[in-house]
Amino acid sequence: MPDNKNAKPKLEDFEVETVFENRVHERLAFTFKIDGDEFKGHFHEDEIFWLHPHPKQLIGECKVATIEANIYSLMGHYGFSKEITELELKPAFEDRIHERQQFSLQVQGEEYKGFVHEGEIQWFHPQPRQKLEDELVQAMESEIHEKVAEQEQNSKDEN
Repeated sequence: MPDNKNAKPKLEDFEVETVFENRVHERLAFTFKIDGDEFKGHFHEDEIFWLHPHPKQLIGECKVATIEANIYSLMGHYGFSKEITELELKPAFEDRIHERQQFSLQVQGEEYKGFVHEGEIQWFHPQPRQKLEDELVQAMESEIHEKVAEQEQNSKDEN
């Protein structure tokens, strides 16, 4: 690894395969290299399980979160991960002129929050476009809009 402690680790030769196929313990196995060192792990139910050596042993604990975020993103590209979790939607400023929907969701271990007002999403800090790829941000916004539409439909059905 370069001497620069702030440099982001670059994953090379990322590969995914299914192991224990058609068995109770079926899961995905991934391998990749960073600066010639090979790392392996399993991906099961949106969790990473490291095999020996763990990246913190060779690269350092401070870079493990960045490596895992890259793996989650790559697994999403392979179609194996649902990166958006714990999407919650609730009314804010109820019965006031500024009433709107407030949302929160988890993506790659980071919480994002904001408002939906008149069909527009207004993000709080951190802004997901600063940290995530455009395709993932678009998927997040689509899922938020779907949840808002679903909630509005449920509200109409109740009345």
